[in-house]
Amino acid sequence: MSEAVLFVDDDEDLCEMMRAILTKLGVSRVVVARSLRDVEAQRDDAITCTIAILDINLGNDQPSGVKVYEWLHREGFTGRTIFLTGHAGNDPRVQEAASLSGSVIASKPLSVPELRDLIGGARQAI
Repeated sequence: MSEAVLFVDDDEDLCEMMRAILTKLGVSRVVVARSLRDVEAQRDDAITCTIAILDINLGNDQPSGVKVYEWLHREGFTGRTIFLTGHAGNDPRVQEAASLSGSVIASKPLSVPELRDLIGGARQAI
């Protein structure tokens, strides 16, 4: 895979684990952020990614993954988006993410084969 992936989650350990897994899956560039503020600080790297994997809930009093999606698109991001969630499908934040154009919702935790399939599916849709 030659994709560049933006991964946003408020769990620092998960971010580092995903960086390692995505690299092993052949992703050429992985940009990791824990909040919208972190994404903004890495703007040029973030908006040039081909795939964004965004946790829907980025912690209390923090902008959600949906807000990250909206910011990315305002800044010119044209890649595919995969939202991760540990919440039920009837959660309002999950429903909001599901309504966004070109997005896919995946439940946490993801297995490595599930992640590989999601990345492959996003690549085909680009």
